[in-house]
Amino acid sequence: MRPKQIVVIAFVAMIGCTRARVGDSKASATLGEGQVRTAADNTPEQNKELAHYLIRKNYPQWSSSGQIQCLESLWQKESHWNHRAVNKRTGACGIPQSYPCDKMAGFAEKYGVDHRGNPWPQIAWGLQYIDKRYKTPCAAWKRFRSGGGY
Repeated sequence: MRPKQIVVIAFVAMIGCTRARVGDSKASATLGEGQVRTAADNTPEQNKELAHYLIRKNYPQWSSSGQIQCLESLWQKESHWNHRAVNKRTGACGIPQSYPCDKMAGFAEKYGVDHRGNPWPQIAWGLQYIDKRYKTPCAAWKRFRSGGGY
């Protein structure tokens, strides 16, 4: 099995699927919070799926399609869901455009990855930031649309 296949299988397991097809065999996996996430090569779509997973797990009150759409719109405008995005003017980075970027370092330690190159700590930090500061993604999106970031 190639390393990318392992990452895909692990990612599928993390977003709530219990089985992933590997060739002709079926595999299931459960990942604990303390395990290292290797999602550095994620696409924007995979990053959205990761956010959906973390919302289902940690913020079920946001599971309505309205809150999900607000988050998707917000982070589309901020970073295009690119976990390697950096604002050249301010230095804000990642999917949620954290400023300064190192605000996410504690989450990187939790997940055992680099916060600048992995979407896990970025999304986890961004969701917590929205929860603490705005209570919902739609409130953060409303603030963003009024100008000056969120």
